[in-house]
This record gives sequence, C-alpha cells and structure tokens, in this order.
Amino acid sequence: MAGRKLFTNQSILTMAVTLVIRAGDDPHNQAGTKSFTLPPGQSQWQEYGDYSNIYLNGIKLAGVQNGDLTNVQYIVILRGSPLDNQLNTRNGVDFTFSNNNFAISTRQVH
Repeated sequence: MAGRKLFTNQSILTMAVTLVIRAGDDPHNQAGTKSFTLPPGQSQWQEYGDYSNIYLNGIKLAGVQNGDLTNVQYIVILRGSPLDNQLNTRNGVDFTFSNNNFAISTRQVH
C-alpha cells in the first residue's frame, strides 16, 4: 500500500506542492517525487510511493503573490529528526503562508 495523507492549503495562494518520497527507511535514499497543485482553502488526499516506499523525505512548496514567486523546501536528512517525525507520524499536513513565509503543521485525521 502506498503512503496517503490529507494536504490542506490554509493560505490565499495556489500552491505547487512536490512531495519527496524516501526509498525504504533511510533518508539518504530517494524514491522519486509526486507533484500536485493545491488551491487556496482546499484539501486533497494524495497517495505517494508504493508498498515499500511509504515515507516522506520532504516537501517543496511554491506560490505566486503580487508577481513574486516564493518557494521553500523542507528536507529530512536524519531519521527521527523533528521534521521526519512530523511528516511521517501523522496523516494530515497543513500549509500556511504569512509575511512571505510558508509554514507546515501536521495533525492526525480520522
């Protein structure tokens, strides 16, 4: 079974989202990416990876506001790090954008 999470855009920007998928359980190994667009105020369930590659190694976000492109990437480099635990222990990921900065938070969705 692939990984599956609910992604929610809590900002006023349309966000281009790229999921960085881990190969196995070692953050140094990549299994590819999955990209999708998330409109403002919308949520989408997304599946990624496959039965042996269910972990996220990172998230890249990009959005345009007032003619300016802003982007950020969050990448795991150490298993068990706060970002690793945040991305891989909960099934809901929320995005916000304020003062020209993106932020992510996670939650458990039932």
